[in-house]
Amino acid sequence: MKTKILRLITILRLLLPLCLVLLGTGCEKEQRDSFCYQGKVVTLNQGDGCQNIIEITEPAENGNLVKNTTISFNPDLYEGTLKVGDVVFFKILEYEQWIGPATADCLWPQFAASIEFCNN
Repeated sequence: MKTKILRLITILRLLLPLCLVLLGTGCEKEQRDSFCYQGKVVTLNQGDGCQNIIEITEPAENGNLVKNTTISFNPDLYEGTLKVGDVVFFKILEYEQWIGPATADCLWPQFAASIEFCNN
């Protein structure tokens, strides 16, 4: 009887760290929102008439747009200051293909989008 109890205690001691690791991994996965894209700020309108553009660097798990797609966005929705090259996380609420005017002196997005920033 004592032998069975000692074996059980030994097994529990070995399984406890494994359970803690598995629980911790699950928490990290839940924190990542499957609807959030990762993107890089490519251009910001500095009063020159060009668009504010983000390039998608990592698509959302449940998203429709793919990596390297460019979208226009409203930087006023971001809490803080954005600079070209900043990495941001965002959800795309609506988008449509860009068909606006384009000139050679600016970059133009593939899509015009309404976005909501995730916890950056």
